[in-house]
Amino acid sequence: MRSINRLYFFILMFLLLELAFTPTHALSINIPQNDRDNFSQEFLGKWKMQSVVTSSRCPYVIVGSTTESELEITPEINSNKNILLNAIWHGGNWTDCTGNIKFLNKKEAITERVTELKSDDENIWKAILIDHLKLDEDKNKMQSESIVIQYKNGQAVGEYKTYSILTKY
Repeated sequence: MRSINRLYFFILMFLLLELAFTPTHALSINIPQNDRDNFSQEFLGKWKMQSVVTSSRCPYVIVGSTTESELEITPEINSNKNILLNAIWHGGNWTDCTGNIKFLNKKEAITERVTELKSDDENIWKAILIDHLKLDEDKNKMQSESIVIQYKNGQAVGEYKTYSILTKY
């Protein structure tokens, strides 16, 4: 009986060590390079943005919370004569932030940005956002799904996801 228990123990230890030292692969978003062939005029302009938190693993952000902000998308020609789209977000007490739009195709694009807020109690909040923008068939509407990583005083405190509806004005 003792030899069977020892055998089980060694098998269990082997399996635990195998699991502990097996490399894992992290999934990531592959953000494409700016591609002027996929440039779409419909993205240009000023957009009103209404967002709702759809899931949260951040103690400071509640599912169902809503915000309103504005997004302005403007063209810029770089030194290689390529047309890039710049995005500028304005919203609430957060600092304005900018980012480049990287196209997936003529109706979808991705942006990355960082914004900051200094609260009355001297806390410094930062948010890293990755947005997936999708033009609707009605060219005056767009949807966005975003991943937000929230920081407080330099420490990551959680992440959450939002869904937004954007209307051109």
